[in-house]
Amino acid sequence: MYEKDADLLDLFAEYQRSGNRSRRTIESRLSLLRGLATRQKVDLLEATVFHLRRDIGRDGIAPSTMATTRGAFLAFYGFLHDEGLRTDNPALRLPVVQVPKHRPRPYTPGDVDLLLSTGAYKRTRAMILLSAYAGLRAAEIAAVHANDFNLDAGVLKVVGKGSRTDYLPLHPSLVELAPTMGTGWWFPARRGREGHIHGRSVSTLLTNAKKRAGISDSKLTGHSLRHHFGTELVRRGANIRAVQELMRHESLQTTQRYTEVLDEDRREALSVLPPRAIPTRSGRRAA
Repeated sequence: MYEKDADLLDLFAEYQRSGNRSRRTIESRLSLLRGLATRQKVDLLEATVFHLRRDIGRDGIAPSTMATTRGAFLAFYGFLHDEGLRTDNPALRLPVVQVPKHRPRPYTPGDVDLLLSTGAYKRTRAMILLSAYAGLRAAEIAAVHANDFNLDAGVLKVVGKGSRTDYLPLHPSLVELAPTMGTGWWFPARRGREGHIHGRSVSTLLTNAKKRAGISDSKLTGHSLRHHFGTELVRRGANIRAVQELMRHESLQTTQRYTEVLDEDRREALSVLPPRAIPTRSGRRAA
């Protein structure tokens, strides 16, 4: 990557921070832009729409990643154009990425039991419970601190996407867990570093727990525990609007994508319709 690219990315990072973008979003966008410069061997300031299309359309990229990359390019080149550093925004000529409809892949209750009982250490078990009983994302789990819990009020403070702060009601299992996790960061950084671990470390530990449990479904990830949280709430009769609030989604449509009515639920729903004999004749009378 060219040296002046680093200066542009620093300016872009400052711009995003001033708009209250999350650290995770900023880091992701910077990484995608560095990758563009490296893979296409181009100065970011001089990249054309052809460089951008070639990078997004390279082999082996998932549609969701393509869409995320397009968003990063739109934001970066929009910033350069607005600041007068470019006379155009080449990202505006990128096609909209067609992403297949999302179908959640939740862990089953039996899967969660396996994750908790097949050798996961205490801190990994805590991560599993935070996602399964509060719907926390990996980055949110990583940043959990003892001070976030108000056990008297039964609430958990969570700073989520876009630095949005929410206060979630605590499930009894988390009320029981909290006093056993100490008084500081639940998942402190290692090797003498200050603060907490990274969200990627949480994802890795949850993936390792899945392998240890012998769960072979490749589509199940750490985030599938959050899908489990939403799906089980709906299956057990929770109001969908309450589920939306618990999952901290801006729109109800997003919540509906994170929940799943399982095949057996559909069959059970159909069973309420009574059977009837199928007539063998039309019943019309001859004229």
